[in-house]
Amino acid sequence: MTFPTLSYTDADGQHDVLLDRHTTSIGRLPDQDVVLRDQSVSRQHAMIVRENDSYSVVDRNSSHGTFLNGVRVQRAPLNAGDVLQLGSLEGPQLQFHFETVSEGEPTSQVSMVSSLRFQVNDFPLIDEKQPPAAREMEQLNWLLSAARQLNAGGAIEEILTTLLQLTLQLTGVERGFVFLREGGEMKLARGLNAEGRIVEQDSTISRRAIQKAIESDAKFSISDTLTDDKASAWASVMANRIRSIYCIPLRKRDANGQHTELLGLLYLDSQLGAGNLSEVDHQLLDTIATEAAALLQNALLAEAEYKSRRAREELEVAARIHSGLMSITMPVIPFAVVKAKSIPCYEIGGDFFDAVALDDCVCVAIADVSGKGIPAAIVAATMQGIIHAQLLSGQSLPEIAALLNQFLCTRNVGKYATLVLLKLFPDGSVEYMNCGHIHPLLIQDAGVKWLEESSLIVGLLPEASYSSARCTLQPGERILLATDGLVEAENSAGDPFGDDRLSEIALHQDMNQILDLVAKFQANNEAQDDCTLVEVRYNGGRVPSAGEAT
Repeated sequence: MTFPTLSYTDADGQHDVLLDRHTTSIGRLPDQDVVLRDQSVSRQHAMIVRENDSYSVVDRNSSHGTFLNGVRVQRAPLNAGDVLQLGSLEGPQLQFHFETVSEGEPTSQVSMVSSLRFQVNDFPLIDEKQPPAAREMEQLNWLLSAARQLNAGGAIEEILTTLLQLTLQLTGVERGFVFLREGGEMKLARGLNAEGRIVEQDSTISRRAIQKAIESDAKFSISDTLTDDKASAWASVMANRIRSIYCIPLRKRDANGQHTELLGLLYLDSQLGAGNLSEVDHQLLDTIATEAAALLQNALLAEAEYKSRRAREELEVAARIHSGLMSITMPVIPFAVVKAKSIPCYEIGGDFFDAVALDDCVCVAIADVSGKGIPAAIVAATMQGIIHAQLLSGQSLPEIAALLNQFLCTRNVGKYATLVLLKLFPDGSVEYMNCGHIHPLLIQDAGVKWLEESSLIVGLLPEASYSSARCTLQPGERILLATDGLVEAENSAGDPFGDDRLSEIALHQDMNQILDLVAKFQANNEAQDDCTLVEVRYNGGRVPSAGEAT
C-alpha cells in the first residue's frame, strides 16, 4: 500500500513527511508532525485527516483560525489546488494537490502525492562571514527575534522548549536540557536535541559541570574538554566523549533586579567537536538565559497560584461535604433531647458526632480522629459511615468498637481515634463505652461526676478488646460528651479551659452556653484543635414545657 507525502520547506530546507497515519498534526509545538514557528499559528493548530482515499483539514480550536481558499473552516475536505492558510490570511500558505501515477509505474512509487509547500518564518540565522558591523546587527536582530519567541510562550513547557531551541541554534551543540529545582533537587523538566526531538534524561550528562555551575553561581563552560586540564580528568566526560559544555544557572530576581534563589539550570553539550562561541555569542547566551529565567519565574508563580486556587476550591468543596455530614437532623423522641455542635479549627476537621433513634433506644456517638485537616476528615467521614450503619443494624457497642479498631489497623491509614458510644433507653438506663476519649460528664441535681470507665483507643492495637459500662439517669439529668479541643482551648496567657472549669459551669449551663463561654475564654487566640460538644438530656418519657431548658 502506498501513501501520499507531505512536503514542506523551512529554514533548514525541504522535508518530506509520509502521510501513512490517519492524522498528521500541524502546529507550533515541537511534538507536532509539521512544526510552524509563525506566531499566528497555535501550539496545536490543525490536522490533516486521512479517510480512505480522501483527505480533510480539521482545525483544533486554534486561536486565529484555519483558512481554506480564503474561508475560515473548522473541518473541510481537501481537493487538488486548494490553498490552506494557518493563523490568518497572511499566515503560512499550504497548497494541497495530487499527482496521479499511471498503472504501468512500479508500486514502490508514491501513487498519490499531497504537496504542502510553504516558507516558515524561523529564527534569523547569523552569518559568521559577515563584517563585524553587519554581524553585530544580525546578532541584535537574532536577540530581538529570540526575545519575541520566548515571550510568546506563557506556559512553562513552552518557555523551556523555546529556550532550548534558541540556545541549541546559537551554540550549535547537539543537545540541551533544562533542570528545575524541586524540593532542593534538580529534576529534568525538558530535553531536546538539535533536530528538535524530545530527549529523556541521559546518564552521559556531566553532573560535575552542573555542580560547578551551581557552586560558582555563574555560567560554567568548556569549549574543548580535550584541551582543558581539569575536564580531561573527569571520567564521565572522557568516557562519553563530551567535547563542549555550557551550564547556566537560572535564578529568580528580586524587586531590585538582583539574582536570588536558584530556579533551575540550562545544560548544553556536544560530542561532535569543540565549541566556537565568540564573546558576543556568550553574551547572547547569557541574555537569553536571563530573559528565560524571568519568564520562568513569572510562569512558576502563575502555576503556583493556579494550584493554590485549585486547592482552595477543592478545600471549599470538602468543607461543604464535611458540613453536610455534620448537619445531622437530631431525632425527636419523647423521652430525651439530643443536641450537638462541632467547630473545626480548620475548614474541615477530624471530630464528628451522630445520633440514631432505634425502636428501643436513642444512640449517640462522638469521636476525635488523630491529626487535623483533610487526612483526619477523610478517616472521620469513613468512621462516621461505619458507626451509623452499625448502630442502625443493632450491633452492640463493643462489636462496633472492635470493627472500627480492625478497620483502622488493617488498612494501615496511620490514624487512630478516641470515641464514646452511648445508648439511652426510655427507662433512663444508659449503656456507654469510652474508647480512650474524655470521660463523659454526668450532670445531676446534686452535682456532676465523670464516668471514668474506659477502654482502649481504636486503631492502635489489632488485638484490643472492648467493653461497655452502665448508669441510670433521672428525669432532667444530662450527659455531656466533649472532645479535647474544648478542654484544651487556651486563653491569651496559655492556660487551658480544663476539665475542672467544664465541670464547674456544666451544672447551670446548657450546651450552647458552654460553647459561648469557651469562645470568650479563648478570645482572639487561634483554635489549635477541633471542638465538639454533645448533650444528651433524659426527660423521663415527657416532652419539656415551653419555658423549660432543652
